[in-house]
Amino acid sequence: MIEKLTHLQASLMAYIKKSLSFKHMAWVLLLLFFSCTQAEEFSAGKHYDVLNSPSTTRDSNKIEVVEVFWFGCNHCYALESYLQSWRRGLSNDVDFWKSHATWNQTLKIHARLYYSALALGVEDKIIPAAFTAIQREGRFLTGKSELEYFFQGFGIEKDRYIAVSTSFGVNNAVKQADNRMRQWVITGVPTLIINGKYKVSATREIGTERMLDVVDFLIQKERKLLLNSG
Repeated sequence: MIEKLTHLQASLMAYIKKSLSFKHMAWVLLLLFFSCTQAEEFSAGKHYDVLNSPSTTRDSNKIEVVEVFWFGCNHCYALESYLQSWRRGLSNDVDFWKSHATWNQTLKIHARLYYSALALGVEDKIIPAAFTAIQREGRFLTGKSELEYFFQGFGIEKDRYIAVSTSFGVNNAVKQADNRMRQWVITGVPTLIINGKYKVSATREIGTERMLDVVDFLIQKERKLLLNSG
C-alpha cells in the first residue's frame, strides 16, 4: 500500500513539474510575442514621417535627436517635463539638442532669447524660467527692457546681454534655426527630428506623452543600422 502511494506521489510530482514547466514556457512565449508586437507598433506615415530630404547631423558617429520647440507653446511646455527624465536615461550614442522655432517675429525674439542663453552658458536656468514666465506668469518676454531685466535675474548684466544677443554668433544661430525650419518643413511644435531622417509630432495616434516612445523606437532602428554598417 505504501509502495503504491509512493509511486502515485512520484507520478503526481512529475505531472506537476511538467505542468509548471509548460506554463512557464507559455508565459515566456507570450512575453516574447508582446515584446515583438510593441517593437513594431509604430509605422511611417501614421506615427512618424520620413523626411524627403535627409539632413546632415552634427556628429555622424551618434544618433541625433533634435527638438524643435517654442517657449510660447503649451505642448512644448508639457513635453519639457517628460524630456528631463528621458534625457537622463540616454546612452552616450545619442546626441540630443534643441532648435527654437522661427515662424514669425515673436518666435524669432524668443529664438534669440534661447540662443543668447546658450552663448552665455545659462541655458539650463533660462529654459525652465522662460517656460514658466510665459506659460504660467503670462509674461511675453519680447520687449527689449523686459529681456534685459529677465537676464539680470541670472546674473547677466545689461551690457553683456546686449553684446551677446546682438552678436554675429547669435544672429547666425537664429538664421540656422530658420533654415532648419524650412528644410524639415516644420508645421507645428513640438516636433522631434531623429538622425536627420524622421519627424515625430503629436497626432491623434500619439499624444505629447507618447512622442518619446516613438523617438525611442526610431533611435533603436538607427542604432541597428549603425551597428550593421560598422
